[in-house]
Amino acid sequence: MSTKTVLILLIVALSSCNHKSQTNYIQFIDQKIGTNTSTTLLADGSQQIQAADGQTIIGISAPFGMTQWTPQSQSGQQKCVAPYYYGNIYTEGFRATHWLNGACEKDYGSISILPSTLSQELKFLPTKRPTFSLIYFEDISPAYMSVGFVQEQLLTEVTGSKRCGLFRFSWLAPVDPVIMIYINNDYDKGFIHIDLENQEIVGYNPVSKFYRNKGESAGIAGYFVAKFSMPINEYGTFGNFEKEKGSTTRKDQRQIGAYVSFQPENSEPILLKVGTSFTSIENARKNLETEIEDWNFNATKNKLEKQWNEMLGRIDIETTDSLELSKFYTALYHSLLHPRLMSDVNGDYPVFNAADRIQNSGEFNYYDDFDSWNTSRAQMPLLSLIAPEEYKDMIASLLQKAKDGNWLPASPLANNFTMASTGDYTSSIIADAAAKGFDFDYKLAYNYLKKNATDIPTAGELNDGKGRPGSESYLTNGFIPLEEPLMNFPQTESQVARVLEYSYNDWCVAQLANRVGENADYNTLLANSMNFTNVFDEDREWMNGCYADGSFVTDFDPDQAQPFFNNRTSRQYTWYVPHSVPTLIELLGGKAQFEEKLSSFLNSAQYKHADAISQHVPYLFNYIGDWATTQKLVKAILTREYGADVGGLSGHDNAGQLSAWYVLSSMGFYPTCPGSNEYQLSSPIFKKATLHLNKKYYSGKRLILSTDQEAKSIIFNQVTLNNKTIGNSITHRDIQLGGELHFSKKQTYSKE
Repeated sequence: MSTKTVLILLIVALSSCNHKSQTNYIQFIDQKIGTNTSTTLLADGSQQIQAADGQTIIGISAPFGMTQWTPQSQSGQQKCVAPYYYGNIYTEGFRATHWLNGACEKDYGSISILPSTLSQELKFLPTKRPTFSLIYFEDISPAYMSVGFVQEQLLTEVTGSKRCGLFRFSWLAPVDPVIMIYINNDYDKGFIHIDLENQEIVGYNPVSKFYRNKGESAGIAGYFVAKFSMPINEYGTFGNFEKEKGSTTRKDQRQIGAYVSFQPENSEPILLKVGTSFTSIENARKNLETEIEDWNFNATKNKLEKQWNEMLGRIDIETTDSLELSKFYTALYHSLLHPRLMSDVNGDYPVFNAADRIQNSGEFNYYDDFDSWNTSRAQMPLLSLIAPEEYKDMIASLLQKAKDGNWLPASPLANNFTMASTGDYTSSIIADAAAKGFDFDYKLAYNYLKKNATDIPTAGELNDGKGRPGSESYLTNGFIPLEEPLMNFPQTESQVARVLEYSYNDWCVAQLANRVGENADYNTLLANSMNFTNVFDEDREWMNGCYADGSFVTDFDPDQAQPFFNNRTSRQYTWYVPHSVPTLIELLGGKAQFEEKLSSFLNSAQYKHADAISQHVPYLFNYIGDWATTQKLVKAILTREYGADVGGLSGHDNAGQLSAWYVLSSMGFYPTCPGSNEYQLSSPIFKKATLHLNKKYYSGKRLILSTDQEAKSIIFNQVTLNNKTIGNSITHRDIQLGGELHFSKKQTYSKE
């Protein structure tokens, strides 16, 4: 019998013993979805023009966990390179990752763990680490993973908790088994130490800034403590491409790491548990001692499975289509990974945008990695429905960042300001939470939202990612002229894109101003929210670039990508007026011309569903009374743009935004304008969907969305809420009160 055959049998045997048959929601998740190049189609039926990766990974962690554990197929922490891509048969170990799932950012503060044997060459050199492996995909869930290393005759199993990971290494015939831990730092920074007295390895990976000032400290680090289930035998460290047996410490060298070996008896598995933290090694140890107290692998796995099943079970889907179950619960899983928990079990967290300062959050959990430009549109609104307790703490975290950083961050990542956003979408998130009635200090929040909207940041503040670029011209002229490049930002122009986005952001801030009784501010902000009209070219009937004298670009093609549209086209950006669609209809010449242009856009390759700026657009037909077309388009996108395979996402998932669109749209409703408390209806693709709601926030306790039959391609013409016929939208109050939203099909349909 070959070594490979023996290993496969070992995988099957161990997995059968240790991974009980699931009978609940977790069994429907397929973590392969979105882990490689897109295989979906464009609106015109053609293949994606450019290869687009979902950028998702296989991740073991709790919902919104601090750290995910993933097989590593890509080394380093480069921007837009995920630590894992499906199809690579070589594994470089298992990474404790802080990858923004589905995004084009970079990992930070990560370490990797690679099991091997001393009888073979120690794989301390990066070029030697790739190891032929078999990932047992049938057994993977968010709570468990098993990977076989053929040459080493080794099965690695992984489970974990919110802040910690637990590994079980089973060698078929262990000969000097060894475990390596190495720091993934691209700037030759980091620390690792073998503590022989406590039989553990500790260390940290410093985090550098993302955009401007690359390489400079971000003021945080990924700290860890690793403990083993048996005594360490041999040990050593490596760095600068050299290893030293018997050494215990390395710091600030290239590719540093440590290794320890063991002498198990009777093929006894070796267990490793790792605590992580963003504040200190001591708190990483506290996190580990609290979350994984013993060495009971199965108990830890079962506890994590229970957490996921409870969270996923907040939406119950009834359908006979197994592929749709897989797509739905995988999308729901992807929607529940971010924002990331950043505080420790004792409440300690790193102060936002501050060098190595620690505070205590007290009564709330502190979160980070919001990717607000994307997630404000669907993912955060989804969390407000199904994870309101966590969502409340996320809002508290955003306000804490504003207090600590003296500006409300537009898109906080790695606990710092960034320049990743062309708009001010944290304002949208907070205004939406206030409109829904979540409890926080509205006046305090408004002061920070107003500062973003009305204060002009200095050049130094802009360079740090604070405030709105181009705000002086925007506030003075009502637009940002093309002569004013925004040189300090990754998007050096994007003037028109910012005018459109700031207009919506101002509308959101205005809603909060009204709520706190700032009537004069409300009127001013509401007037500013109409600034999008200043970049509408009446002659060409599209949004267009505008010069300081008020004239528009004459060499104009609505299908040509332009820097002032953030390298998108006018046809793609013109529709971004979610807060004032009736005004847009009027600007475009009325309902007939609006419908013609909208249909042309949505049925062309110009519509890129993975681009969040366009994801509300299929629902705009509702605003002209054409609910049938909204349903038709949404259901076509659900089929065309989402698959049940590795290429099943049409672009980056962006911290769960693309997946959240699927979750909400497949149930039949979507928040086209967060902050308005209104959801536009499409219709469900399932026979029945039940939202089990937290009664503390939703007195009705549940909302049922039902149809007369399986509805994947059916276009309905009547909807009732608690037996009363309604139009093509519902309110957040309707969801709070609960009941049943029922979709049916009569003999005739009218657009009116």
